[in-house]
Order: sequence, then C-alpha cells, then structure tokens
Amino acid sequence: MGQAIANQNGVDPQHGHQNNDKIIAFQPWPGVSRATFVNVDTTSKRGIDRASELGLVQSGLVDMIITSDIAYAIENLFDEYHKGRVVALFRHPVDRLVSKFYYLQKA
Repeated sequence: MGQAIANQNGVDPQHGHQNNDKIIAFQPWPGVSRATFVNVDTTSKRGIDRASELGLVQSGLVDMIITSDIAYAIENLFDEYHKGRVVALFRHPVDRLVSKFYYLQKA
C-alpha cells in the first residue's frame, strides 16, 4: 500500500507507540510489509479525541483514517482548511443475510 493508516493498529502495545505525546508514523513490520501506521486509534471516540488533541489531520502524516463512527470523526478531526473524502464499503444485503444464516446454525 505505501500509505499511512490511522486505526487501532497504531496503538497496539507490541509496537510501543501508544503513549507518545505527538503523532508519529511507523512501519510495524519492516521488510514484511510496506504498511505505515500512525500512533492513534480512530476506531473509538476516545481515540478520535486523542487524535484531535494531537492534531492528526493537521500533521499531514496520515493518508487514510479508518473508523466506524464517521460523523464523530468528521466533527472532531477535520476543519475548513483540512478536509477529507469519505469512502464507504458495504456488503450486499443478501450476502449478509446468507452469512448470518450459516453463522447462526453454528452459534
């Protein structure tokens, strides 16, 4: 990929960057993957608040922000000078229903 990503992987304790007081980009698996992460978790409101306090979007270090709470992220991370684009991925509703059917047979 070669893009810097903000999600829960950035604060995984095995990488040791979860308590830094500034935004940093790092490669957790050098030589194995070109993936780069920043040290914030944008999958929770608490993580989004921390990203906002540290100036995630303004830092320019992140290319993709992965979150399930899009509205909260938009309100707290972006401003009129730092805008983003939204991409949403959805499964087909019939595929979801079939998957749930088979899952419930096993659960």
